[in-house]
Amino acid sequence: MTTELERRNPIAHELLRILKYVYRLGLARGLSTWTRLKVAREPVWIRIPGSRGKVLVRTSSSDIWTYEKIFISREYDLPGVDTNPRVIIDVGANVGYASVFFAERYPEARIIAIEPEEENFSLLQRNTAPYRNVTSLRAALWPHPAAVSIDNPNDASWAFRIRERPLPTGDAVRGISMMELLDEYDIADIDLLKIDIEGAEKEVFQAGCESWLERTRVLVAELHDWMRDGCATAFYRSTSQFPFKHLTSGENVVLIRQSSPES
Repeated sequence: MTTELERRNPIAHELLRILKYVYRLGLARGLSTWTRLKVAREPVWIRIPGSRGKVLVRTSSSDIWTYEKIFISREYDLPGVDTNPRVIIDVGANVGYASVFFAERYPEARIIAIEPEEENFSLLQRNTAPYRNVTSLRAALWPHPAAVSIDNPNDASWAFRIRERPLPTGDAVRGISMMELLDEYDIADIDLLKIDIEGAEKEVFQAGCESWLERTRVLVAELHDWMRDGCATAFYRSTSQFPFKHLTSGENVVLIRQSSPES
């Protein structure tokens, strides 16, 4: 995930990253955290800014980028969202950093974290283990119940894509629909729904999502048209039927349900 600044001026890009660590963590701790992440060759436990908690970071993977996105740039510190969520669903939870961020910020919320890939899911469980309000489920969000599998298992850990299997195979995982998930966990309404599913949003939002969108207060989604054409079209066509206010936070589209004049 190379930025324009990184391509044009890699030195300036690195200096900007360091400054973000210093801004968020202070001079000494920011520099020491940055150095640990740069020099470590094995996974390391890194402290969460503003907390005693830690998360495990695989320094040879995209975990560093995800850690920065969530804990340093704080892309899930959502603009204009005035809410105290009771139910949060983290779809495409990866190694659990977003779930940990939400658990730290909303300790009374019930959080369901969903991730299909085996190694990511194992780290998700380790990272969220200290948080009793987080429940992890190895599955992939899909428009209907199905057997699915990782289509590109040799790619980077943040880029795994899902495809449906006509018949279950040894590498298949559970594809679960949102309504099935809500029924299984006895959830009436979704206060905060985060979706980052590397292109599968095209299937999820193409049809049949109205029944759970009308039960969603805040929706945060990263769209992946650069990976797969049609993701944004499906997303906006479905969500435009509902009274959402549209914002952005980093790479995320943020939809906030607006109250009706009568309420």
